[in-house]
Amino acid sequence: MHRSSPITGRGIFIGLYCLVIWLCGAVIAPAQMAFGPAMDDATMEAYHGVQLAGRIHITRAYIDHQRFGFFRLGLAPVPVVDGVQIQIRSAESLTNVLQSLGSAKLSSDKLRHLEFRNVEISLLNDKSPRLRADKARLIAPNVLELSHVSVSSALQGAAPISRATLQVSGPDCGLLSWNDSGNSKELPLFKP
Repeated sequence: MHRSSPITGRGIFIGLYCLVIWLCGAVIAPAQMAFGPAMDDATMEAYHGVQLAGRIHITRAYIDHQRFGFFRLGLAPVPVVDGVQIQIRSAESLTNVLQSLGSAKLSSDKLRHLEFRNVEISLLNDKSPRLRADKARLIAPNVLELSHVSVSSALQGAAPISRATLQVSGPDCGLLSWNDSGNSKELPLFKP
């Protein structure tokens, strides 16, 4: 009776493992490629009738990977749009502008997993953004979760906000909410 050596069994296992990892990459990579360059330096506009409701400009789109400590998981891709500048006519038009991303052929599922980085939101006539955030993502159809937020000094003091939420639709559209040392705070960001 012929017995295979443990080294041969390990070699076969490692070879099959590498083949599976390579196949996963071969399936994921084309999906990632379609997302990125198509949205680089893109501007999308939303209209309410013939009047411009707002616009969104994306500097760069790419695929990043989820991080766990120092490790980046190649099998956990995260679509990222970087350098996002949103200009709106009013708080109510914020929903329409975010929905204009649907014209970039992003499904609602992809929008939910999309991460916005270096976000600026302003009114169309503002000279500087009313809100800046390092990262943002949709946590519900009408709520944008923001991290490392700064608000225009005319609206609120210069204190940075580590985490906040912004209502992007409904009766509280444009309302920024955060917790400051145990106290809930709110700011209607786009009210004149």
